[in-house]
Amino acid sequence: MNLSMEEFLPYYGRRKGRRLSKASKRLLEKNLRAYLLPHKFSHPTCLFTHYPEKIFLEIGFGGGEHLAMEAKNHPENGYIGAEPFLNGVISLLRYCKNDEIKNIRIWPDDIRLQVSSWPNNCLDGVFIMFPDPWPKNRHASRRIINKDNLEELSRLMKIGGELRIATDHSCAKNWILAGMLQNPNFEWSVSHPKDWNLKPKNWHESRYMRKAIIEGRKPAWFNFKRVTN
Repeated sequence: MNLSMEEFLPYYGRRKGRRLSKASKRLLEKNLRAYLLPHKFSHPTCLFTHYPEKIFLEIGFGGGEHLAMEAKNHPENGYIGAEPFLNGVISLLRYCKNDEIKNIRIWPDDIRLQVSSWPNNCLDGVFIMFPDPWPKNRHASRRIINKDNLEELSRLMKIGGELRIATDHSCAKNWILAGMLQNPNFEWSVSHPKDWNLKPKNWHESRYMRKAIIEGRKPAWFNFKRVTN
């Protein structure tokens, strides 16, 4: 399968990092088709060879470590991952191949191109792990936590579903929390002031999290529940 960068709409991050090796190109061409999310489908449950108990979406899965571990540990569920960075897509495909993970579907572009056609209340949870912080005020419109995106996520998520967000950037901590607390469709699941400084036991590590800790940045962990407004 030959993929061209021009097949997908532009976005503000990088599409590709270092030059792809021949092995990476072969992995992409031979394996992406089996995991590729189709442009149209009736419901996410029909995307998988089994009927999944729950459906989860990860927006910007990076190198795929978190998504792959979630899917591997919970084969009864279905997982959709969106990531425009081609090297990250290849990294996830490598995890899927090595661990024989079958319950993942990949959208190698901006997820907003997809979700407008998805049915209401089709997601049991959403992960946004270490999104681009966009600290400058002139880039505020690029931040993933904004009114329009949250309205769409609240439409897609089931009541009681969890929206998990992690960041290691001080500015992002502020705009994530400010944006979430302004939205009546989500409730911050916190019981202690230090909760957001402690990684929940069931949240898997990613390379971004390890890098942040090594470089002395302390990640923050947010868990929001979809509620009725």
